[in-house]
Amino acid sequence: MSEEIKERLSKTEYDRIGDMLLELFGDCPYIPKDAKIKYNSKDVGKCVYIMTGAGGIKNRDIIGGFTAELPIQVAYQSFPQGNGQMINAQDVVDNITEWLEDIENLPKLTGNRAITKITAGGSFPDVEEVEGDKATVFAANVVMEYRKKGEY
Repeated sequence: MSEEIKERLSKTEYDRIGDMLLELFGDCPYIPKDAKIKYNSKDVGKCVYIMTGAGGIKNRDIIGGFTAELPIQVAYQSFPQGNGQMINAQDVVDNITEWLEDIENLPKLTGNRAITKITAGGSFPDVEEVEGDKATVFAANVVMEYRKKGEY
């Protein structure tokens, strides 16, 4: 995160952001049709999951608004066979994060919130094995900045 966090986000704020992220990712054209979309959890089979880290409020204004940053990990779990399928799986994550960075009209969130900036890093692989079932997960770290207008 680019600036020092002064205050952590509340549970209510995380709930609102989680709902918004699920809605936002539901509009992404790069998520495979057979992949489920999950927030702060994974599923069996192909899935795109979104994990949020410890975000926080960077600053507050005098009318009750604030600017916050939230680290997010975007991951795609699949079962590629061979290098070609692995490249395609990594492309899913790369395309999703590029789409997030390039959204021209960033969505309005509930409660006077608006996304102001999304910045993504490069993707990286991880192989997970559960009970003999190997899944390859490609992930990328993203930082979302958003602003909540004051209500006064």
